[in-house]
Amino acid sequence: MAAILAVWLGLTVVTRARNRPGAPVFVLLTAWLAGWTLPVIVLRLTTDTLVADIASALADGFADLLPVGTLHVVLAITAEGRRGRLQQVVLVASYAASVTLAVGAIFFPDQQFSLAPPRFDPPGIGGDLFGWGWVTARLAMFAAALAWIADGLRGAGADDARRRQLLAVAATVGVGVAGGVLLVLSDAVPSPPFLGVSLVALGLVLASYAVFAQGLFLSPGVAAEAFRYTLLSGLLLAVLVAALVGLEPWVRHTLGVDFPILTGLSVVVAVALFDPISTRVRGLVRGSAVDIGLLRVMRALGRDSIADQPPDQAVPPALARLVRTFGLTGAWLTDASGAIRFSHGLADPQGPAGLRLPLLVDDAPIGSVVFGPKQSGLPVTPHESRLMQRAAGFLAGSVGLAEEHRRQGDALSRLSERGAEIESAGTELAAALGRGSPPSTGLHVFALGPLRIQRGGELIRRWGGPKAGSRQAEAIFAFLFDRGERGLDKEDAIELIWPDTDLERADLAFHRTLGGLRRTLEPGRSGSAAITFRHDRYQLAGEVVDWSDVAAFDEELVAAGNAVDDGSALAHLERARGLYRGDYLDDCPFFGDSAWVEERREQLRGRYVDLLVALGERYERRGDRPAAADCYREARSVAGGDLPLADVALDRLHGAA
Repeated sequence: MAAILAVWLGLTVVTRARNRPGAPVFVLLTAWLAGWTLPVIVLRLTTDTLVADIASALADGFADLLPVGTLHVVLAITAEGRRGRLQQVVLVASYAASVTLAVGAIFFPDQQFSLAPPRFDPPGIGGDLFGWGWVTARLAMFAAALAWIADGLRGAGADDARRRQLLAVAATVGVGVAGGVLLVLSDAVPSPPFLGVSLVALGLVLASYAVFAQGLFLSPGVAAEAFRYTLLSGLLLAVLVAALVGLEPWVRHTLGVDFPILTGLSVVVAVALFDPISTRVRGLVRGSAVDIGLLRVMRALGRDSIADQPPDQAVPPALARLVRTFGLTGAWLTDASGAIRFSHGLADPQGPAGLRLPLLVDDAPIGSVVFGPKQSGLPVTPHESRLMQRAAGFLAGSVGLAEEHRRQGDALSRLSERGAEIESAGTELAAALGRGSPPSTGLHVFALGPLRIQRGGELIRRWGGPKAGSRQAEAIFAFLFDRGERGLDKEDAIELIWPDTDLERADLAFHRTLGGLRRTLEPGRSGSAAITFRHDRYQLAGEVVDWSDVAAFDEELVAAGNAVDDGSALAHLERARGLYRGDYLDDCPFFGDSAWVEERREQLRGRYVDLLVALGERYERRGDRPAAADCYREARSVAGGDLPLADVALDRLHGAA
């Protein structure tokens, strides 16, 4: 059973999902399982001593590769293309040790690391040390695989489909590891010889469940069709083989000829009827007329009609991956009428949106994809925005391609070209998501809303030193950031933060706080140049702030004004919209409640209202009334309810509806 399941799973995945992440490694593991089980079968059945020795060596060699293969498959499934340094080191070291010992087991069977003779047994040291060392190494690989699965479950969050997949993988690996441990320790801990192999076979049954029921490498629809197709085809093939085995001797005896007439004719018939029978079986598996039509389209495109799924089936897992990667509250895809078609996580059309992007097919809008706010409350960064833009292109292509498949089966050449483009876009998107954000040593300042500052992707939570208040230091940083090249006068800072303190103590507190702030901005560096002093005014050095949402907001508005078409302008305006989380420096201590900030705050709030009105007008021109109404309502809310232009636009939209 273990041999049959290993071959079946390997061939199913390699023929139907070989480009999916983790699939090639899984196929390699099933090949090693087949390479281990088949020699064991030969070893137990053969009477030839030489064949038995060769089979035993091969079985031991492939058995040495199974722990590292399990480890590699688990890492490919859980890491999603983003291996850590420790994971890479563990995997490379495990492969180096496993391949070396597998080669030794095959070519030098008397010198392998084992708990029982024949084994590597140097004089004065003994073979037990090396045998137990290799046992410990294999157990460590199994333990690392289980630990990575647990880590993946912790990171799955609210993604129920991902969690179910990882639980199925955990069950598979857990049972398989139990069988592997019994086999590894069989020389030291006597146990029934069938028990370890039986647990491995049960692990392969669970692997079949993970592949076919939980869509580990195949989408649910493709997995179900592949299961039914291979099962039905396998039964037909089994009947044919049984008939040949049973009838061939009878035919030879009856006709009195020593020639495989029946077998030869059967091979000719099978070759001649393979294509029509295969088509008929696929039709029985597909069932409905619509599915049979899609089957014909796939065949005309030269694709595997069982392996290929309708393109829009790629949307739900793509949304789940995006939500998980960016830490979003949810993401949803709407059609042209504003109705939600696909969603993952929280889908609230009336709630705030982190970023809304139009879905365009041949420059025609077919809906929108909405990325919900981040769970951290921060806006998307420029790098994340570019990835979401690429994701919108992939999602639009997937949905549009599915509609074309349903509408026109005769435009085959155009569909084939677009299918290749969308598949390439999906591969590039997956690779880009795996690379993550580029490292940065400067500060990322989020000031449009509550003040948040990141360095290297981590929030700065404490601003002052041991003798300087953190809130006071944060206020001075905000003051310096707001003033920019104009700089900060010490007296202004004292008046803002220490208004009731005598001048000498206030001066001491200012310099102490400034010193703590310098150490925060450049930790571990003496003689910090993060804050300069020129012409009796303090300024932030230009290299301190690597990026700020205020500057990015202004840049996106300028780019929208210079855009040559509505699509580009919409993209820039939506990115600017996603950066604005609320009033400028809303919760900043001291400075956020002062008169110093009001003018700039009002200016940015007004620009945001203008942005929303411009967005509403562009969506209205494109015929996307739900998105336009959402923009006008938000503009009216930000303006305090007094925005006649938005009222008129909403009345116009309601009248058109």
